[in-house]
Amino acid sequence: MDERCLIDVRGLYELLLDHMGPTHWWPADTRFEIAIGAILTQNTAWGNVETALDRMKAADALNARSIADLPDETLWDLIRSTGYYRQKAVYLRAFCQWFLDLGEWGSDDDIPGLVRDVDDETLRRELLSIRGIGGETADDLLLYVFDRPAFIADRYARRMFETLGVDDLPKSYEGFRRRVMPQIDADAWSIPEFQEFHGLIDELGKTCRTPEDWNHSIVAGYRMPLP
Repeated sequence: MDERCLIDVRGLYELLLDHMGPTHWWPADTRFEIAIGAILTQNTAWGNVETALDRMKAADALNARSIADLPDETLWDLIRSTGYYRQKAVYLRAFCQWFLDLGEWGSDDDIPGLVRDVDDETLRRELLSIRGIGGETADDLLLYVFDRPAFIADRYARRMFETLGVDDLPKSYEGFRRRVMPQIDADAWSIPEFQEFHGLIDELGKTCRTPEDWNHSIVAGYRMPLP
């Protein structure tokens, strides 16, 4: 018999927060910087992204218009540290053109208002239609740039839910996300709580490099009966 304590998603969030938080994730100065970082971090370590972001700031190029207008060679050089830099340059330009088409904004906090008339699912589909933006990146943007509820079903989240005894998770990102998101009452969670939940999961994941680490982590004494 499994004698671990039962826990639901809200209880998991509170457990992580009590032991670890708050994390104040995502590390960035602006929402736009978060968006660019989310695109650049695909298939690379975050330290490589920080190098690219610092180079873009130094060149006064961390804005949508500059990225859209820079010569290819200049943009490639700025983001070279992130790998696949030619491909990522195409992705950045595609996102920036979409972003510019949203309209004008005054301050950073005005950005969520650019899509106020678009519901969550429609906005997610729009983001997914942009070249180079997959499910995880779209959810990063929804949550941290546009203040929409999202569960980011990344590899750390998968390992955590497996540690909680959920051994039949769909293998795809979308399948995993759809399995968990209905268990979160979005009306009862604030956007900062959604953001903190992702940050807590990733901070825990960074400390668990092996299955043994997960089996001795703060979640190991719990199990989650996920429908």
